[in-house]
Amino acid sequence: MTLAASPAVTVGRFAPDSGPLVVASIVDTGFLVALLDASDPHHAWSVRTAARASGPWLTVEACITESLHCLSRRALPARTRLFGWLERGLLLSSHALPERHSEVWTELTRYHGRSVDFADACLTVLSDLHPSLTLVTTDRRDFSVYLRGRSPRLLLTPSSWQP
Repeated sequence: MTLAASPAVTVGRFAPDSGPLVVASIVDTGFLVALLDASDPHHAWSVRTAARASGPWLTVEACITESLHCLSRRALPARTRLFGWLERGLLLSSHALPERHSEVWTELTRYHGRSVDFADACLTVLSDLHPSLTLVTTDRRDFSVYLRGRSPRLLLTPSSWQP
């Protein structure tokens, strides 16, 4: 299944005078940073993926924070582009707290012997809320564990991408 073939989901956020926004994928920090940073090892993959992905994309505030931190050593234009995507509604940011506090805490503490970062826990909860959305990430190793035992999800990573 290609990213463009993923079923779209309407999210509960509305753009002025345009009705509900429809998204077709959830995106992680690694994808966003790779797309914005030409020196990232996954840049070419992220550019090809973005060209095939229908948007807008859905993420969590924690991924925005991580992305800005990862891009802080880069030129200001990458961070400006990220905020431009948010401003134009190409990237939608969801927050997990306080509404999903219990679910996020469960994700943070579920995996014995594996440290789960806050952004990954929030994305996993977001994926639980929208299981039909493709999760686009460079972090196959962790997310293949986090999503194990849940309803089937499409995880799109550099190792799973087919041109």
